[in-house]
Amino acid sequence: MNAHQQFDMSRHGTPQRELPANVEAEQALLGALLLNNDALDAIRVPLEPKHFFDEVHGKMFDAILECQRAGRVATTVTVKNHVPETQIGGMTTAQYLAALAGSAVNIVNVPDYAYTIMDSAARRAFVTLSQKMEDAAYSLDLEIMEEVDALRSRFEDIVRALNGNGQAKTLAEGAKRALESTATAFKGRGVAGVDHGIRFLMDMVGPFLAGQLIVIGGGTKQGKSSLIEQIIHGAASNGHPVWVYSGEMGFEELAHRSLSRVTDIQAWRQIRGKVSEREYEQLEQARRHAETWQERVCVRDDSMTLAQIERDLKDFAKRHPGGMAIIDHIGLVERDRETARLSETEFGPFVTRRLKMIANRLRLPIVAAAQLKKNTFAVEDRKMSRATFLQAIGRRPKYADIYGSCEKDANHVIIPFRAEPILQELEPSEGSDLHPIWEEVMGGVRGKAEIIVALSRHTRWPQRKEVGWNGAKTMFTDLQEQDQGRLM
Repeated sequence: MNAHQQFDMSRHGTPQRELPANVEAEQALLGALLLNNDALDAIRVPLEPKHFFDEVHGKMFDAILECQRAGRVATTVTVKNHVPETQIGGMTTAQYLAALAGSAVNIVNVPDYAYTIMDSAARRAFVTLSQKMEDAAYSLDLEIMEEVDALRSRFEDIVRALNGNGQAKTLAEGAKRALESTATAFKGRGVAGVDHGIRFLMDMVGPFLAGQLIVIGGGTKQGKSSLIEQIIHGAASNGHPVWVYSGEMGFEELAHRSLSRVTDIQAWRQIRGKVSEREYEQLEQARRHAETWQERVCVRDDSMTLAQIERDLKDFAKRHPGGMAIIDHIGLVERDRETARLSETEFGPFVTRRLKMIANRLRLPIVAAAQLKKNTFAVEDRKMSRATFLQAIGRRPKYADIYGSCEKDANHVIIPFRAEPILQELEPSEGSDLHPIWEEVMGGVRGKAEIIVALSRHTRWPQRKEVGWNGAKTMFTDLQEQDQGRLM
């Protein structure tokens, strides 16, 4: 099927030998995937189209991946549209795809098929590498040397993927890598991990590290999404690519809120067009200045299942090393056949378990938002008084208040807390005897908030940090930086 099926060994005193390949494994894998797209989740190695021996098979695999990224079912019909028409073993492309799907017997062996394909790819790379190395030994051609380096890198990547899959690592290896990242930060070449750029959060938990799952819990109007948006802005501004699954807001709304923080022009005014010409110019200028870091942020605002999220993140992590992922929020991850029957309380920890595994596998931090239980800020005493107001805002949320026990797999659980919206729900009628008392209590919390580290596997907890709240910009502010600004 492939024009490069043989390798010339005659100059080594041996006859031509066929390159290592397993076309049957490629056919079996493609047939299994066409029969059941969910079989993609069973592939445990980073298989790519370039690993297929047969070029057409590689294009078919790429088409299946593309269908899955777009949320469509990969069938013989949809895959055919992505593959050039050609003759394969006397069959048309459509006939060949139908034959692959028709001969598929079992998807249980999909992991073995994928491993065999990558193993053959590694062997082919080694054969080609050996010839290039011999050519380089007799030549001073720099282009050949560059080819050798590229081939060697590719060979090492494949072997690492094969050998590293499920292989235990020693603590000594971990200590060496940890010290290397510490040395990088110590020498002033940046922090180890993702620098999210939020000073008060950096003081509390530090940067977000590869493999970490950070859960941001929050109730309604408590600032959960706002904190996440600040993390996105900070990380991207510091050069880190960010992949975002936004189940609550579309990418345009996220952009409006981002521009609001820079210009002081509220997002709702931007959306409704209630801006002056001068303000529009401010927004346009802010957009141009923000374009560099915004290019680093990839947003998916369509419904996605966990399997789709993982496939998208695999591609993202491969193309954008040193990045991070955002899931906003856990409850808005689309269900599939595997999770359709889980209750709401079962679904949350199922999602966080998978996200933690994805974070470890792809070596990137994942920040996931989660809702607090509805009764977290419930007021027991409905007879309003000063004591009632103080009681309502006196209780701080804990990690156990997160709906569905989503904290179990988290490295950090961070909860933003704002007393102001809680008191707003309890406002007595104007003119009543209680209203001045309510106003007095409200005055003590207006424009203020707290960031709570409710659980952590890496630092002390619980921690509470008082911060400011800018309602117009919907963002948390560092009170220490504000104080320094007043002194200057």
